[in-house]
Amino acid sequence: MSGPGSYYAIVTGASAGLGKAFAGELARRGHNLLLVSLPETGLPDLSELLRGQGNVSVHYIETDLMRKEAPIEIAGYAREHGLEVNILINNAGIGHGGEIGEYSDAAIEESVFLNMRCATLMTNLFINELKRRERAYILNLGSFGGFMPLPYKSIYSATKSYIFNFSLAVREELRGTGVSVSVAMPGPVLTNHRVMERINRQGFIARSNVIEAEKAAAYMLDRMFRGRALIIPRWTMRIAYSIGTLLPYRLLMVLLGKIFRGIN
Repeated sequence: MSGPGSYYAIVTGASAGLGKAFAGELARRGHNLLLVSLPETGLPDLSELLRGQGNVSVHYIETDLMRKEAPIEIAGYAREHGLEVNILINNAGIGHGGEIGEYSDAAIEESVFLNMRCATLMTNLFINELKRRERAYILNLGSFGGFMPLPYKSIYSATKSYIFNFSLAVREELRGTGVSVSVAMPGPVLTNHRVMERINRQGFIARSNVIEAEKAAAYMLDRMFRGRALIIPRWTMRIAYSIGTLLPYRLLMVLLGKIFRGIN
């Protein structure tokens, strides 16, 4: 693992939830940061706080990643300010759910743009920069739901399946370079009260597998720096992944349908 030095880690969706936890953990470890999030979500205050706590350099960009120009603007900002990037964390995403036919056009566009398009564009834009480093890292945030079709979260699970396959394919393309690509597929992560309410509606299984954002971020970063391809926080979720591969497909779909029906 190369030391932080003067290099920067980009974290998208950095103002709350896992993104905020990633930013805090990286600052604690001495990594300089370029944080990206929506305007008016507290990014200036968070950046100032992290500068004081971690004795690191923190830049931020307030932008809507739904804008097709946003990834290019982020790359331009890094270039103009001489920020040498060695870590890219594609964390921004959204988790719309519901029955097909009831989604709004906006919900579909947000799911596809934030969960798939943004991570792809950011990776494509920064890959040559990362290749210039002796050691560099990409961490893409998928979801445990990306391992299987989820009734009533069909679009979400499909976009996270894309992230899973995209990440592992790019990892193989970069074999022999200094760039390590990891994909994190976490289960339920406790980020706020609304998320906890949704987890409670999913029942005992979801509640027993929840992990706090800070613990999840620390675990994922540890494995990212070790060069792991697939990262699943919490041992119970790793067991669930193994069990899920053994269940008959039809039984799995029935169980998942019962869990996710009417909870979004």
